[in-house]
Parts: sequence; C-alpha cells; structure tokens
Amino acid sequence: MISLRQKNSDVLRRFRSLITHVTLVTFLGMCISLLPIGKAPVLFAQQISTIPGSFVDVGFGTRPVAMGYAFVGLADDENATYWNPAGLTKADGFQVGLSQLDHWGLVTYNYAAITVPSFGQNQALGIAVISSGDDMMSELSVHAAYGFRVRFVSIGASIKYRSASFGKNTLSENSYLVFDPEEISIGMGQQVTGNAFGLGLDLGVLVHINESVQIGMMARDYKAPMQWSFSSVESSVYSAKGDYAEDLPMELLFGVSGRIGDELTLVADYVPALENDRTTWVRAGFEKRLAKVLMIRGGTEQGINNLEDDKITLGTGLDISIQQALRIKADFTYVMDPIKDSQRFSFSIHF
Repeated sequence: MISLRQKNSDVLRRFRSLITHVTLVTFLGMCISLLPIGKAPVLFAQQISTIPGSFVDVGFGTRPVAMGYAFVGLADDENATYWNPAGLTKADGFQVGLSQLDHWGLVTYNYAAITVPSFGQNQALGIAVISSGDDMMSELSVHAAYGFRVRFVSIGASIKYRSASFGKNTLSENSYLVFDPEEISIGMGQQVTGNAFGLGLDLGVLVHINESVQIGMMARDYKAPMQWSFSSVESSVYSAKGDYAEDLPMELLFGVSGRIGDELTLVADYVPALENDRTTWVRAGFEKRLAKVLMIRGGTEQGINNLEDDKITLGTGLDISIQQALRIKADFTYVMDPIKDSQRFSFSIHF
C-alpha cells in the first residue's frame, strides 16, 4: 500500500512539474508576442531587411553541418541551444564550444556555445552567441535556452536577442557601374545608415522512442519581432527614412536520429517551405566512429523546389578523453556549395 501511494505521489509530482514548465514556456511566448512594436511604411527599409545575410541561417556548429545540417532529431551536444533546445537535457556535464566560418569569403561568423546542467537531473541551460560582419553590416545574436525532460519527452525553449548595425560603406570609382553620377554625389555624404534590434523565441521537442531512436521538432523564430531604424535619405532612385518593424519568418524543422551500436549514427531532417518564396529542404547525414578518438561525418542538403542550392558536406573530428572528467574535441567540415565551397573549424571541451 505504501509503495502504491509513493508511486502515485511520484506520478502526480511529475505531472505538476510538466504543467509548470509548459505554462512557463507558454507565458514566455505570450510575453514576446505582446511586445509593443509598431509598424511604419518604409520602402527601402524593407529591401534592406530582406537581403541575404540579414540574420540568415547559414548553419552553426561544425559537427551538425558535417552531418548535412541534420541535427534537430539528435541535438546531443552544446549545439542544441541553436538546433533544438530540448536536446540540452542530454548534456553530460559542462560543455563549451567555439567555431568560426568564413562564409563565401564575404562574411565571417564567430560562434560560441555553452551548456550547463542545472537544477538536478534532466534539466540544463544553454547559451549561444553569434557575431558577424563589419562596419558595413554587423550582426549579433545571443541565445539563452532551457530544456527539461519528463519520462520519454524533452521540451526546450530559447529566447534570442538580436542587434544589427549597417552603413559606413565607402563608394569608389567602380561604383559608377552601379550608381549614376547623381547617386555618387549624394551617396558620399548621405549614405543609408541605421540599426536594428529584436527578440525571438524558439521551441523544441524531442521524443525518446528508445535508447537508440529519437524524433525531434523545432519551431525556429516562433515569434521574432524586429525593429529597424534608418537615417533619412532622399534621391531620384530610392528613399529611406523613419522606422520599420517586421517579424522574421518562422521555420519548422522535423528530424529523426538513430544509433546503430556505439559507432554509427544516422540522421535526417525535413524543413517544409512555409512561404511561396522559400525552399523545402531534405537533409541527411551520418557520423561514424572509426577508432576511440577518430570520427568521420558526411551528409547532404537537398532543395526540393530549388535544386541549384544542393550541398554536400564532409567532416572529421577528434574526440579525446583525458581521464573520465575531461573530453577535448576538434572538428573540421568542408561544405561543397554551388556558389562557393567553405570550411569550418571548431574546438570544444566537455567536463
């Protein structure tokens, strides 16, 4: 009888915990959705805010990218904050990762991620920081995430702060190929400058089917209001003045992962296009442990309605354990991109 009462008490306690956490995540989402960000019609602001590189998702974390950008259903390291915060619950201690990407030789991205187990078992916190650009266009994103697990389901949420500044670009003689002489004279003294800031909310779920198979779902930028502020410029070609507000587009990601023994992991993601001008992606990859310290990875990202952007990824890594309390990882990934190939490096410590 005592054992039955104790079991019922444990079930009730876990149920209350689940309700509390779901309520917290819902409350945070409601707070972001009620942010007082107004809207003002600005033509040129809309053009600026939609250019490639404006908080664009180039994929962060050397290991996830090496596996074909398919990580939503796995999310088992410090990169979970970015790819699926529900995976934070799989953290096996403190994890710190650093990586850098020179994207197409145009923009340098710096990425840092930290995972911290907290509040006992099956709960963890995560922080990720992404910075990029130069004086012409610079961006900063800070992610703060929390994940918890109840039985076979993990739930996570990540709140993001974004900021950007742009302008200070210098026109040269070659600019005559793009602008007319009038625009050159105006542009030298009246360049469009400005800044932006906003918040974002990511929601993630991982269902642990068994010890080997997981199914994941991620709502990236479920709410992501951005406020853009521009200097005043008037000319015969364009105009930019005042402020402009918009929501960054939401993205849904579905993923599955499976382990075959202790040496092989298979992953696959599906990212449907939620708007007519976006691409539906199918991603797949693998990770194979060849020796105690050597990993090889490979994958592909295929656009169903945009075959010109298909990518192939290859990577390798070292996973070195120093005693039982410390692991050092170094990873390299090569991305074969139709526009221009790129390389990624990362270094992480688990302790």
